[in-house]
Amino acid sequence: MEKTTKKYVEYLYPGLIVSETSRSEIEHNDPEKVEIKEHCVGFRFIEQDFVIDGKEQYDGKTRVTSNWFFIGKRLTLDEVKKLYGNDPSKRTLIDNMKFNDIKSVCMTQFGNFMPMQDEDMTLDEYIAKHNKEQNAIKMFENLKKHIGEKVSYKAWWYGSPENGSDILKSVSYFSNVQIGCMGIPFVGYGSAISSIILDETGEELYSNPYIEYGYDRRRAEDMEESRRKIFGDIIVDKQRDRRIKAENLRKQEMEKADLEAKKMKYQLMKEGLTLVKPETAEEWLQFADNNSNDGYSVFVVKAVISMMKKFEEGISFADAEHQVYGEELGLSGFMAGATANALSHFAKNGEEYRKYWNKQYGVSEEEKGTVNPAVLSLKPSK
Repeated sequence: MEKTTKKYVEYLYPGLIVSETSRSEIEHNDPEKVEIKEHCVGFRFIEQDFVIDGKEQYDGKTRVTSNWFFIGKRLTLDEVKKLYGNDPSKRTLIDNMKFNDIKSVCMTQFGNFMPMQDEDMTLDEYIAKHNKEQNAIKMFENLKKHIGEKVSYKAWWYGSPENGSDILKSVSYFSNVQIGCMGIPFVGYGSAISSIILDETGEELYSNPYIEYGYDRRRAEDMEESRRKIFGDIIVDKQRDRRIKAENLRKQEMEKADLEAKKMKYQLMKEGLTLVKPETAEEWLQFADNNSNDGYSVFVVKAVISMMKKFEEGISFADAEHQVYGEELGLSGFMAGATANALSHFAKNGEEYRKYWNKQYGVSEEEKGTVNPAVLSLKPSK
């Protein structure tokens, strides 16, 4: 006794009262390779299990493995009204769509109308979606052949035109290119490429006619809408699913980190009280309370405590920074600046540390305040 599974294409035909179907066994699930039967208005893919016992074969479970692919043109309720609103013979069709919440129908080659579910599509829609993806891949493949050659590009950068010419260094399909020292997304946050041309011959290697004048899209949904026009739904849906999965994972990690921060709140408040200048004790409690509610800010509180411990052990400022900011906690520039600012106020030798810290960034001892390296302004050299 053994079990086997067969694949079928199920054809749909209009009937006098209800639709009729037939099926043919196939070896694939590719809509573009399906042989369209005469009078067929649509098809879908199914699978059926069979149990073979010697010479006997028993039918098993049947599963639908795709949506319907209709042969014809999709029409919305508004489009049906516009085309046939004055035709009494279409009154029943319009009423059925309206009262049964049927958003779309397929007007078939035979003039009848088949209701479409949200996941259904016409065969032409399917082919168009796949063609977009395949056409984009061909452009990427062509681009890749010219890595190491000089190209010119036209792009938008936060609403302003950005044109340049340099060596094409890398191509990441559906993502971005590196031209010279610049990484430019094909369609991304605030920036997008309109065209890339090979300097030597003038050949257009990549073109996106759907990039609007002054492109400056920043919402994920808006960027995806723009990508669909050039790349098609299939690849963008995959990108969207990965983005949502990553966002959910990041949210879970942040919630976990926030919870851990709150758990150590009172321990940090108490631990810091033994290290800060006595006159700042009340301020310390408020500072530690305010900054131990999330997994990001709590790093500053932990760093301040750890640095003050190093100071009491007689470790140099430079060594303390290396151990705490680098090895122990891996602080960002903004975090390190916030820690330095807190230390200058709470640490017993905070004023000496503030001067040391500022000196690293070219600020004299007479200057007040604490430099935050994450917000330094860089002036171009003359």
